[in-house]
Amino acid sequence: MTLTVSAVIATYNRGPELRIALTRLMGQTTPPMEIIVIDDGSSDGTGAMMRAEFPTVRYVRQPHNGGLILARNFGFVNTTGDCILSVDDDSWFEDPDGLARCVAYLEENPEVAAVACNIETRDGLVYFPKGAAPFDVPWYVGCGHLLRRSAVEQVGLYMPELYRQGEEKDRCLRLVGAGYRVVALPDIMVYHDKSEKGRKPGMERFYNHRNDLIREVARCPSSLMAWRLARSWAGNSWKNLRHGPRTTDLKVLLALPQILRIGLKHRAPVSAEAYRRWLHLAKTAAPASAPPERKPAEKPVSRAASRPVAAERPSPARSD
Repeated sequence: MTLTVSAVIATYNRGPELRIALTRLMGQTTPPMEIIVIDDGSSDGTGAMMRAEFPTVRYVRQPHNGGLILARNFGFVNTTGDCILSVDDDSWFEDPDGLARCVAYLEENPEVAAVACNIETRDGLVYFPKGAAPFDVPWYVGCGHLLRRSAVEQVGLYMPELYRQGEEKDRCLRLVGAGYRVVALPDIMVYHDKSEKGRKPGMERFYNHRNDLIREVARCPSSLMAWRLARSWAGNSWKNLRHGPRTTDLKVLLALPQILRIGLKHRAPVSAEAYRRWLHLAKTAAPASAPPERKPAEKPVSRAASRPVAAERPSPARSD
């Protein structure tokens, strides 16, 4: 049986980028049977563009900005495909058969709940070594992955309180805990143009730190909780110390009551065995998280309509 695919794209004030993403997606050799775009309150004319240029795409404009994760949950419960494709409003498959190959892998491997595409970014980062055989990873990347609906229905939706990031790690930990696999497909490339619109490094670091702690409270077995909370705090604090802003840790500290409340609300720990297996993958097979070193004179180049040239990494990156 051929699996059907629904595509979910969340957007916010990125009309021109969304146009490219949709055009590329609809040009796949086997496009999704349905596409839903959830507009998180854009004010840049995205709605007018969608009505004029993409009348066959379902377009839903949220009345207010509820966050990326809430939008993705909305898309999941309002689509019907056997698989859910997630791409960002500034990402797309580099090859016209990329989606078809993702679907074929899920059809051939029923124990796999999600496939993580290889992400190539405008700043020269390649997440997985090109040419490698498929291998298990601890999480997928939000801008390019395909999920098996039945597996997601078993473990549940994203925690909406995470708001904007970190949801992939939490869901994949739950999938591993339920006995599923998450697999990287290094030869299926998704180009992420990484639009600067809406990106605030300080906010991203805050939510990375905050949401890692929420995940530990919600999913970590009690026997490992103290160690993991300390490890998560130390690792993120070191990143904040190196990259700033220095006030991030203070903001996270002030958010601790909220972190505990959200984590305990969703608490459903996985087994210690599954958790240790996930930690091992996080140390050995996690997607890369920082661009390669560049010469001072080199500048990143955006290639919105062509295949980018990117530096390859010799092995899967380690993660803190």
